[in-house]
Amino acid sequence: MDPAVSAVLGVCMRWIHIASVVTLIGGFIYARFALASATPAVGEAAAIAFRPLLYTVLVTVIGSGMYNYATKASYPPGYHMWMGIKLLLVLHIAAASVLYSVRAGDAARRNRTALGIVISGLIVIAIADYLRYLSLK
Repeated sequence: MDPAVSAVLGVCMRWIHIASVVTLIGGFIYARFALASATPAVGEAAAIAFRPLLYTVLVTVIGSGMYNYATKASYPPGYHMWMGIKLLLVLHIAAASVLYSVRAGDAARRNRTALGIVISGLIVIAIADYLRYLSLK
């Protein structure tokens, strides 16, 4: 592949990955802290409205993440351990997100699920930052 095309594709995939993570975690921060005080009917309607975007963002996060990982030139010591931890948290976020979007009724359970997603998401972002630091050393 032409180096210029490869560079542009790499930047685009990184941008897609970051924008998708911001949308995903930001949506759940909003759901947990702004919609939590709304009536259960409003929270339910918002979850249903967020579902198509949620599924799109989950696919783009996982797809762009796999691309970014597969095209990385080298891995410094300790990288794979932290990447494994990060991937386990991402699996938690994906599974809990799907459950959040299809589970009807109990607003308290939906709020706990959203809080768990937010906490895991912020930890994933911190690990991603640490992995970036390891890569630049």
